[in-house]
Amino acid sequence: MRQRTALVIGASGLVGGELLQRLLRSEHYERVTVFVRRPMAFKHEKLQQVVVDFNHIEQYEEYFHVDDVFSCLGTTMKKAKTRQQFIKVDYEYTLRAAKLAEKCHVKTFLFVSAIGAHPHSMFFYNRVKGETEEALQRLTIRSLHIFRPSLLMGERQEFRLGEKTAEWLCHGFSFAFVGKWEKYKPIAAKQVAEAMYYAALSEKQGVYIYECSEMKEQCGQQRGLSHQQ
Repeated sequence: MRQRTALVIGASGLVGGELLQRLLRSEHYERVTVFVRRPMAFKHEKLQQVVVDFNHIEQYEEYFHVDDVFSCLGTTMKKAKTRQQFIKVDYEYTLRAAKLAEKCHVKTFLFVSAIGAHPHSMFFYNRVKGETEEALQRLTIRSLHIFRPSLLMGERQEFRLGEKTAEWLCHGFSFAFVGKWEKYKPIAAKQVAEAMYYAALSEKQGVYIYECSEMKEQCGQQRGLSHQQ
């Protein structure tokens, strides 16, 4: 298999950080570019860090000439402070990046959305994610993969009491997440990153949407294949 190139947007986040490490370990990727607001502390022979101003992302079009673009951008209302700023990060930055990917004819665009995403949701967060998904699907990209994780588990850079409490509660009542409720079960950020990685390598054309159960299943299948080899 020919070695691939990737661009990761949002590599400092929970999923983005796991994804970056997976790509750097992979024999299938020869170069990984990341867009960051400030340089990351570590270096790697495959890694190219580009400090960008996301308000002027069109100035960085040259870096979109890659095989795969992974968009892990996302913020919270606590960080964004206003709905307008939240929309700017989660919707505008993502869509503008996707349009550049479309222009540069990337093979695959992969986007981290959220469980319950819907353009007509009564919840602001889910509505913005749904509107972003809808806008992405209107573009002409050969392969679009949308991932809808529920509560993400992993070691964050900052402590979030609400999420830690929810994680503890979900762990205690994990037996309740069966059947139609399984997609709401917490998922490790590492599993989301693995699912994104395998989706990129699949070379499937079209639009694909993954709930938590499908991400976990995909990771399990790939581990099974690895053990057989």
